[in-house]
Amino acid sequence: MSEPSVINLLVVDRAKADIEHIVKTLRGNDYQVELTEADAGEAARNAIDYQPLDLVLLRVAEGLPTVAEIRLMVAESGQAIPLIALVDESAQQQHKPAHLLFEGADNVAPLADADHLLAVIRKELEQARLRRIGESFETRFKESENRTKALLENTQEAIAYIHEGLHAYANPAYLRLFGYEGKEDLANIQLLHMVPPTYRDALKSVLRRSIRSGKAIEPVELLGVRSNGTMFPIFLECAPTRMNDEPCTQIIVRDATPDKQAHNQQLEDLLKYDEVTGLYSRRFFLETLEIGHDGSLLYVLLADYATVRYNMGFEAVEQFAREAANLIKGLLSSEDIAAHFASGVFTIYMPAKSPADPKDLAERICATVAAHTFQILGKMFSTTCSIGIYKARSGEETTIQILSHADRACEAARQKGGNQVEIYVPPPSDKKGSVSPQDEAIIRMIREALTKKGHLSLLYQPIVSFETAEEARYKAYLQITDEEGGNLQPMDKVGAVAARYGAMGALDKWTIIRGLSVLMETQQAGTKPPILFLRISYNSILDKEFFDWLSKRVKESRLSGHHLVLEIKEDNAEEYFEEAKALRTRLRELGCGIALSHFGGKQNSERLLKEMLPDFIKLDGSLIEKLAKARDEQSRRSMATLAGQAQELNVRVVAAGVSTAPQMASIWQFGVTLVQGNMVAEAGAELDFDFKQYAS
Repeated sequence: MSEPSVINLLVVDRAKADIEHIVKTLRGNDYQVELTEADAGEAARNAIDYQPLDLVLLRVAEGLPTVAEIRLMVAESGQAIPLIALVDESAQQQHKPAHLLFEGADNVAPLADADHLLAVIRKELEQARLRRIGESFETRFKESENRTKALLENTQEAIAYIHEGLHAYANPAYLRLFGYEGKEDLANIQLLHMVPPTYRDALKSVLRRSIRSGKAIEPVELLGVRSNGTMFPIFLECAPTRMNDEPCTQIIVRDATPDKQAHNQQLEDLLKYDEVTGLYSRRFFLETLEIGHDGSLLYVLLADYATVRYNMGFEAVEQFAREAANLIKGLLSSEDIAAHFASGVFTIYMPAKSPADPKDLAERICATVAAHTFQILGKMFSTTCSIGIYKARSGEETTIQILSHADRACEAARQKGGNQVEIYVPPPSDKKGSVSPQDEAIIRMIREALTKKGHLSLLYQPIVSFETAEEARYKAYLQITDEEGGNLQPMDKVGAVAARYGAMGALDKWTIIRGLSVLMETQQAGTKPPILFLRISYNSILDKEFFDWLSKRVKESRLSGHHLVLEIKEDNAEEYFEEAKALRTRLRELGCGIALSHFGGKQNSERLLKEMLPDFIKLDGSLIEKLAKARDEQSRRSMATLAGQAQELNVRVVAAGVSTAPQMASIWQFGVTLVQGNMVAEAGAELDFDFKQYAS
């Protein structure tokens, strides 16, 4: 074994003689020891949090921290430090090795047996070294696998993997080449069916030669058969390989059509232009914006697009979009790039060299659309549009951020009544190098709170069920106090600033670690841990390493993942939809739940519910208050539709922020039986609520 030259060792013990005995034993066996001593819980915690440690030795004795306490400190630090429990003769009868291992020790050694202790230390150091090597290999393997998958998915070469004659994998280029929409369409189709019967013997011969030689076979010319039955000439080459530890054959297919150049041009045009309006396609527009965006973006929303679609049908809505696009085309300069971006939405990119002024163009589009009389399927009507403008800063923002800013301005114009133009102006803190003194003070306070004990804490508010008391649920609220006098700070303001500068992710992690610690303490006390609802910010949603971090913390806690429900604000789930949906999928693998908070009352709430399929939705407090005061039937119908859709999708509904009896009565009639708010109980520092008093 290649032993480490230095051991960073923490010994938790009060007996100086025993500590010196341990150090002397290690140094006598060619170890260099960097020693840290601790004789109390606080000193041990500081060493674990701030010292680089390879090993912790804990004397099991009265007055010293327990194994469970040290294991919790290690778990909260986010490290994987081996913990060895040391027992002397007086402790061996009281503390059995099995019990110490159950409490969290990685190994147990008698203090008086130097050889035994040395063997245990060697074993744990070697296990730690192998674990680090394994994690490194796993990380590199995943990175390599992801790179390979990305190359296969994005290459223009048509590639497939064949196992026992069937398609084990086919990349998008392969599917396009043979005219299939999805990989599932090829699941039960043999490779032999991709060529006509007269060419199947030739294909079999190529495959046999490849397998026998163990090498790639030079391309052979065959005929391919597309999904619609048409045939076309192809070049096919194959090579033996492995996929998921199973032998298979890699197939590369190239189109050998003589007029391939014309075919490719036609395909390029289909990808470049929108066939309905003749404007550029969404894909081409996004690619153009990715290359360079030093200019202005106009986001144009037609007011009556949905009405035309629902009342007159798809043929009418296509004619409507085409007619509106023609109006816009006539107002653009040759430098401007316009696209049919989505249903009822046009986007226009005006580079810096465009001769027109963005606001002037937007106002002319608004006026032109409002003055035009549309004639569709024998009916005449007029409409308006809302336009949002954002001046992009090349190199500083992503394409999605630019579109989001323009969309936000467009929504502001729509909410003001439409038929007008709004320009999105970032707040001062969004501009590089212009951080306000107030924001700097808040960021400094957050950093100090994360590094000093006692400045962060959690309060717990019960979420009661009026049907059953089998599951205890709490919403955890993060509290932060400043350096001066411990004054509580408003988390809405602090959270917004922290998220803007990327600091909210660290607060999310602190909240999760503290929540898991409380659940572990509850379980160790012999009580069934409750379910905790913990909110995470968009910093965590966008953090690609967040799930791996969370997975490790849950596994270290030895708790079931179902004890955690992560809350995401509806606005964040909508703005970062792809990332939020991917996180939801991985959370399900871990057993954790997901909830959409501040939910309902927005234009796309029902669609988001159907796409995200969360475990819970927490109704927005303003929606509940509006429902309690509403006299019209529209609010009641909207609530009934939302509650019914949630029930069909097996999504639990939580009424959050309920503070009055009328609010409770207003949601009770729709079958909402999970309630959180001051009407039930205020948030407190302990998990001591009696849930049985509310169950029927």
